[in-house]
Amino acid sequence: MKRKRPQHAPTAWQTSAQWRMIGSAAIREWNAKRFNLPKCNAARKSDREPCRHIAMENGKCFIHGGRTPRGEEWHRTQWPDGKSPDAEKKLRKKLAERERAARKRSTRLAAMSPEERDQHDAWHAARTPGSAAARQRKRDERKQAAEIRAMLERPQPAPSAETAELAKQIAALRAELEARRVDPQKPTGAFA
Repeated sequence: MKRKRPQHAPTAWQTSAQWRMIGSAAIREWNAKRFNLPKCNAARKSDREPCRHIAMENGKCFIHGGRTPRGEEWHRTQWPDGKSPDAEKKLRKKLAERERAARKRSTRLAAMSPEERDQHDAWHAARTPGSAAARQRKRDERKQAAEIRAMLERPQPAPSAETAELAKQIAALRAELEARRVDPQKPTGAFA
């Protein structure tokens, strides 16, 4: 049941002509500014035309997902603030919502065939929650790994005579370096 807010009698200031002029001026200013504000980029269900509501931070209006949580904790339950006067009521409501959602989820999973359940599990495994930066980093790593695999699978060209000559020179230089590193006065064995 929705509670009615108490109606307060307007003060003399609120019934004055000056107060009405200030209010009208504020509304005119808002309406003039409103047309230049960014609009929601979602399509309306009724006619698939662009939504005309004012967009929130994420480019959507409050109807089309503008209030959806963002950031690191978007996928976690947002618990009510314990300091608010109706925190206990909000907490009970949130717990009931979670319990109802868990029952609905378990009913839906029980009705799935084994193939549907495998698809469901694969879909969830591919979409792990986390921050946008972490998800982007994982996408970049997968892309780099795929590029490396493709490079390794490409057939390598046969070494040219010049490359073979350079490999011989490198081997000779390494052998010479190892020979110089051996110091007859350097202790060997357990004290090395």
